[in-house]
Amino acid sequence: MAIILVNLHGKRSQSLSNQMRQGKAMSPAYSVRWWADNDLTPPLIDPVRFLIDRVEWRYAKGLPNLSRGTMTLGDSTSQLPKLVQKVDRGEMKPFDLLFTSPPYFAITNYNYDQWLRLWMLGGADHPVRTGGPWQNKFDSKTKYCRLLEQVFNGCAAVMSRSATVYVRTDAREFTCQTTLDSLQSAFPKKHLDVISRPFTRSTQTALFGDKSPKPGEIDIVLRPMISKRSAARAPRAKLDP
Repeated sequence: MAIILVNLHGKRSQSLSNQMRQGKAMSPAYSVRWWADNDLTPPLIDPVRFLIDRVEWRYAKGLPNLSRGTMTLGDSTSQLPKLVQKVDRGEMKPFDLLFTSPPYFAITNYNYDQWLRLWMLGGADHPVRTGGPWQNKFDSKTKYCRLLEQVFNGCAAVMSRSATVYVRTDAREFTCQTTLDSLQSAFPKKHLDVISRPFTRSTQTALFGDKSPKPGEIDIVLRPMISKRSAARAPRAKLDP
C-alpha cells in the first residue's frame, strides 16, 4: 500500500497518473481539462510491472528488520485520549519517541489537495473541502494554536520521562513560534535544539507562479535533561545546522 501511495501521482510516466503534481492532486474535472488542453493521453504503463519494479528496487538489499508493533489509523485529537487511558491503566507502556510533522499554517488544504491518497485509504472518490473540524487549510490562528497545544499535551501524557521528541515544521515565523511554544509548554523539562533546514531547490509553489524566497523548514529536537554530573561523564556531541 505504501509503495502504491508514493507512486500514485507525479510526473508523467514516472507515476501511475497521466500527469499530476506530486504534492497536490487536482480535482478530476480540472485534471481532465488540463490534459485535453495539452493534448495529453494516458501513458502506456503496465501497473503490475510498474509496481513490481519499484518493490524489487526497494527491497534489493533485503527486508528491513522491524520490531513488531501496533498501528492506529485516525485523527490524533480523537486517538490520543484513548492512548492516554491505556497508558494510565497499564495496558500499554509509555512511548519513547515522538516523530512528527504537524500541518503548516495556511499553506494548503490537506484534505482537499490529498484527496487521491485519502481515497486510496477509503475516503471520498472526489475531493471535498473539509472532512471534519481539522481537515482544512488551518488558516485560523486561534484554532491552529489550540490544535497544536491539544495534540502535543496529549502526546506528553503518553510518553516516558526519557522520551525524545523530533518535530519537522515550517520556518515561517507564526508556524515556527507556535510549534515551539506548544512543545515547550507540553515538555518543559527537556533540552531544546533547533536545526535549520533551508530549501536548496525551488518549491512546488514556483510551479504555480510563486517564485518568492521561502524560509524553508526547521527541525525541533527535545531530549531529556541530564544532571551536571552525568553531563561531565557523557561524550560531547554537536548538531550542525
